[in-house]
Amino acid sequence: MAEGGSVTQSGGSGKKRGCKRKCNCTKECCYSQVVIIGNGPSGICLSYILSGNWPYFTGEPHPDPYLQIKLKDDVSILEQDLDYLSGGLEGRSRNPVALLFDTLHQPNADLGDDEKSRLEWRHHNDRVMQHVVLGKGQPGGSWREMDGSVLTLSLGKWMELPGVTFQEWIQEYREQNAINNNNTKAEESSQTRATLGEVAKYYAEYVSTTDILSNFIARTEVTSVRRLKGKRVINNESGEPEIPCQGCCKFEGDNLFEVKGRHYNGMCGCSQEFTVLTPNVVMATGMLGNPNRLNVEGESQSYVCTSLKDLDNAVQQEDVHSKSDPILVIGAGLNAADAVLCALKQGIPVIHVFRRRADDRDVIYAKLPKSVYPEYNQMISMMKESSSHDGLYTSYAEHRVVEFKSDRKVVLSGPNDERLELPVSLALVMIGNLPDLSFLPNQGRNLGASKGRPISGRDNPIDVNPFTMESLAEPGLFALGPLVGDNFVRYAQGGCMALAQHFAMKNGWVQEMKVHENGEEEEEEEVSQ
Repeated sequence: MAEGGSVTQSGGSGKKRGCKRKCNCTKECCYSQVVIIGNGPSGICLSYILSGNWPYFTGEPHPDPYLQIKLKDDVSILEQDLDYLSGGLEGRSRNPVALLFDTLHQPNADLGDDEKSRLEWRHHNDRVMQHVVLGKGQPGGSWREMDGSVLTLSLGKWMELPGVTFQEWIQEYREQNAINNNNTKAEESSQTRATLGEVAKYYAEYVSTTDILSNFIARTEVTSVRRLKGKRVINNESGEPEIPCQGCCKFEGDNLFEVKGRHYNGMCGCSQEFTVLTPNVVMATGMLGNPNRLNVEGESQSYVCTSLKDLDNAVQQEDVHSKSDPILVIGAGLNAADAVLCALKQGIPVIHVFRRRADDRDVIYAKLPKSVYPEYNQMISMMKESSSHDGLYTSYAEHRVVEFKSDRKVVLSGPNDERLELPVSLALVMIGNLPDLSFLPNQGRNLGASKGRPISGRDNPIDVNPFTMESLAEPGLFALGPLVGDNFVRYAQGGCMALAQHFAMKNGWVQEMKVHENGEEEEEEEVSQ
């Protein structure tokens, strides 16, 4: 297959849907040591490490002298005690190994230092763990679905994955494509920040450059993950084993997960159901699955949308333009700002509604340095002025939507409950997202720190052991990235390192370390497979 690995067609239920020509899209594998759901940065990084690429300390002096003392030369970081190494580190992540990876890969990044990485990556043919990465689209995850012209929030180098330097890649990419940085958005920061399109291209090329593409299966939708607890998968109708594979008989009685889904063939348009058995399921789906809703009357109206792509489509179809009624943007986050700025750039009038005060210091724009984020800093001034851009932009601070009417009029409620009715051409509800965990029982609500509540990277992340990334509620189920609160690529990679060490211990490649009070480490017995 062009997109890499393969999964198995379910016996008797894998009918080709809508296939109008002969094709060979039957899958071959029905067992995998690890199944990774999500092919964004977290899934890509984990695949790279599981493919036998291990991190080592370069030995060069580190800005943190205390960490320097603890690190061992010529011994992989995966073979050292991550709890011990991460002790005392501080940063913008709740996960200690995320802080450890970040300070090794990009020392003093938050201080603005341009230190080179203190990690090098070495390949070990005998430490490759078989796995498969399932994603709805091509490798890169949701980055491929975003507006390619928008600049990243993080500095470009913070989007980097192991083994391929982002700064070198983007310089070569821009030279090859004759991209003049002076013509990109936010000219002052074009050298330090990349567009979402450039980052998506980097991730797409990364899987080929690092020779891990064969682990990825694109156009795959996972519909169910459940624990079998030693039982064979039985077809409800026929009573026969649903996976007619003799090779899987050896796993009978093992504590396995059953991963079911559907694979879509881009060549012929057909689709097939599949089932994979695995002892380890890694969720790396990100947070862009289900947009948050206002839960107000009329929110299902056709002109109410939730993404920048919806705005782009409306512009292309000329449903919104400089002479149309204003578009309504709801929210005070980065996506809302991108929608406002995108519309204004094209001369489209904008009504901006948000619940906070315009001078609220907790608004994300107020926390970003002006020199690096000039376009977001501009939002603060616009919100305070109420009206700007020659009347194209109008803001309503401390307001909320109470109704979307069928005649494309929106009812707002102000700070004193006064009502206001405004005509709009399009409404964009940009108030964040929740992950799509519909493939889990009860959408994974039993996995969060607050049981029974929806999973949210900010308010209710999946509760995991930070040194293994394994769910505390469901052994064998792991989570990475935004699902555990690591919304930045630079931090999500630390979770991959912790999980890779856990698997290495289970395979007997790494010995557990016990740290004594004097700071010295003592090797314990190897962990058996």
